[in-house]
Amino acid sequence: MSAPGISLLYAPPFSIVSRFFLTSAVFGVVGSLIGIYQAVTGEFRFQALVHTFTLGFAGMTMVGALFQMLPVVAGAVIENPLRKATFVHATLTAGTALLVAGLWDFKKTLLIAGILLVGMSLLFILPLMLYKLLRLKSYTNTSSGMRYALLSATAGTVLGILAVLSVVGILWSEHYNFLREAHMSLMLFGWVGILIASVAFQVIEMFFVTPPYPEKFARALPPLILLLAFVGLFFEEWFFKIPLSAVLIVFAFLTLDRLRKRRRKIPDPLVSLWYLGMVLLIMSMTLYPFADFGTRSFTGFLLLYGGFVHSVILAMMYRIIPFLVWLHLSNRGVPNAPTMHEVISPKKAWWQFYLHIACISALAVAFLTENKMVSILTGFGYSLSFLFLLLNLSGGVFTYVRIAYRSDDALQR
Repeated sequence: MSAPGISLLYAPPFSIVSRFFLTSAVFGVVGSLIGIYQAVTGEFRFQALVHTFTLGFAGMTMVGALFQMLPVVAGAVIENPLRKATFVHATLTAGTALLVAGLWDFKKTLLIAGILLVGMSLLFILPLMLYKLLRLKSYTNTSSGMRYALLSATAGTVLGILAVLSVVGILWSEHYNFLREAHMSLMLFGWVGILIASVAFQVIEMFFVTPPYPEKFARALPPLILLLAFVGLFFEEWFFKIPLSAVLIVFAFLTLDRLRKRRRKIPDPLVSLWYLGMVLLIMSMTLYPFADFGTRSFTGFLLLYGGFVHSVILAMMYRIIPFLVWLHLSNRGVPNAPTMHEVISPKKAWWQFYLHIACISALAVAFLTENKMVSILTGFGYSLSFLFLLLNLSGGVFTYVRIAYRSDDALQR
C-alpha cells in the first residue's frame, strides 16, 4: 500500500498526528459555539473568531500533518518526534486558547501570554522543519514547495507576534496595520496556499490515480505565489493582485482537470471535497483583487477562501487517519488489520461532505442576508459538522488503540 515518493520506514508514532487532528476538531466545535454566541448577542469579535479557526483548526491540522509528511513524503526525518510534538502541541493549544481569549475582550495579559506560547511553539518547530528540508540532497515538487510554505509560515508567525506586541503598545503602534496585513498575506497565501498546492502535487496523483501536474508549473508555482503575495502587499491597486489570483485559479482548474481524468470514476466523498475546495478557491481568488482590506467584500473573500481550506483539510483528514491506523497496525504484525474503509466508512465521509456543503450554503445565505436566525442556524450547523468530524476521527483512533492493546496483550501471554 505504498506509493512512489513515499517512505514508510520513518513514519512517526500514530499518537502524534492523532492528537493534533483531534484537538483541531475540538477547536472547530469551540469556534462554532463562539459564532453562535456572537450571532445571538450581536457582539461580533471577528479576530477572536477567525483565529479560533485559522490557528486552532487549520494551523493545528497542518502542523500535525507535517510531522507525518516530512519524513514519509519528503524524507526529512525529525529526531525524537514524540517529545518535540508533545511540546509543540501543548504550547500551541494553550497559546491559541489564551490568544483567542485575549482577542475577545482585548486583555493585554492574555494577548501577550497567548502570542508568546504560540511563538514558542511555531518558532521552534517551523524553522526546524525548514532546516530538515534544506538539508535534503534532492527534492520532489512537494518537498520543494514545502520549503517555501515553511519559510512563509515562519515569517508570518514573526509578523503576527510583532502585530500583537504593536497593538498592546509594546512596539511601534503606527506600523500595526502593515504588520497585520503582511501577517495575513503570508499566512493565507505563502503558508496555506503553497502548502496545499505542494501537497496536492503528491496526493492527487497518488490517492486518486490521476495524471501528474505539468512539471514546470509544479516547480514554479510555490516561489511565484510567494513573490506575487509580496507584490500585492506593497502595491495595493487591484491590478497588482490579479497575477496572484490568476496563478491560484490556474492551479484550481488544473486540479479539477486532474480529478476529472482520474482512472477510478466511482463516486468518492474525498474527491467531492477536493472538487468543492477548488471551486471555492476559484470564487475567492476571483473576488480577491477587488476586495479592499477591512471591507465587507474582503470578509466575503475570507469566507470563500476559508471554505476552500476547510474542504481540503477534511479530505486529507478522512484519508490520513484511516491510512495511519492500517499502517501502524500492519507494522505491529496485526493479522487482518482493518482496511481504511473499515476504520472510517465511506458512508460517514459522505455524511461529512453533505454537512459541510450545507454549512457553506447556510453561511453564504447568512452573509448575504445578514439575517440573525440564519446566522444562528449556521453556527449550529457548523457545530454539528465539527462534532461529527471529532466523533469519526475519535472512532478511528479508538479502533487503533483497541486493536493495538489486544495485540500487545496477546504477545505478553
